[in-house]
Amino acid sequence: MKRRIVGLLCMGLVVFFMGALSQVAWGADHAKLTKDGKKIYYTKMGTLAPEGVGWAALIKEMVTPGILKATNGQVVLDWYWGGTMGDDQDILAKLQNGQLQGGGFSGQGMVMACPEMALLELPFLFESYDEVEYVYSKMRSRINQWFEKHGYHLVTLAEQDFDQVYSTKIPIKTPEDFRNSRVLTWYGPLEERTLKALGASPLPIRVPEVAASIRTGVCNAFISPGIWAVGTQMYTVMKYLNPMHIRYSPAGGIFTMKTWNTLPKELQKAIDDYALSIEKDYRQKIRVSNEKCLKAMYKYGMKEVKMTPAELDVLKKRVMPVWDEFAAKGYYSKAELAEIKGLLAEYRSKKKK
Repeated sequence: MKRRIVGLLCMGLVVFFMGALSQVAWGADHAKLTKDGKKIYYTKMGTLAPEGVGWAALIKEMVTPGILKATNGQVVLDWYWGGTMGDDQDILAKLQNGQLQGGGFSGQGMVMACPEMALLELPFLFESYDEVEYVYSKMRSRINQWFEKHGYHLVTLAEQDFDQVYSTKIPIKTPEDFRNSRVLTWYGPLEERTLKALGASPLPIRVPEVAASIRTGVCNAFISPGIWAVGTQMYTVMKYLNPMHIRYSPAGGIFTMKTWNTLPKELQKAIDDYALSIEKDYRQKIRVSNEKCLKAMYKYGMKEVKMTPAELDVLKKRVMPVWDEFAAKGYYSKAELAEIKGLLAEYRSKKKK
């Protein structure tokens, strides 16, 4: 018995130290020297985005080769696509234990990494893309600071776009319609609370289970951008599309600060300069892709749910308390909420002149 106990303890110590070594291994061997003495940094990146579709296509087209070129071939992004490293929650866990050095995240993943990002995902906060860009122009450096506070460096501030409401059973445009639908939620506490405010009884589901829950009828409605509805082929199941801008969803690419701090300052600057130079164009390309997806779904036969201004106003009033609730919960401060509301008021005032 004593030998067995000692053996188990030894095995436990081996597992512990192997885990500890795996967490520091990247720092030791991620950089390799070429024959001419140039140091190449290899970074493992995880994302839910399926390779070649939507956001992933733009990552392959703009981000990865652009950073490679900007750093003279010294920073190589090695991507694991389509949730092969799990969903956003799993990828963040792998960032913490050193299995990955960075990732591309959905809006919910951004909030998991940096709770203050919930401020930009508040229901019906933004009315247009111009408002989004105005706020980003004023707050981009602040957003960087938010991420660094939580141990990450924000490389690229991208987006999912505005999300719409999709349903199979009934067209959704009133609180009663939300109440009579089985709406799934995978996007975290803010989405769940928003749906409840709108009258729904949302069912929390992890991302890999979303498609199956819709196809089997466990749920019959969800919120998403057009690219996701097309990329997952949910458009073949859904019957109704309400194009209201229920929520704006940022997205982005991040490194752990541990990874970022191992890069020489000149490479950090090269990456930041390049990423900032393409961010707006990246977001614009996402918007174009989403618009094409919406048109394709209508052409396929999905019916548009048209709302009157009065009906939309009812929904907006029902979710307004959520803004203050999440400030009280500590996702962001009341001062930060007031600041973004002030920026929007400022922009809207200028637009009227």
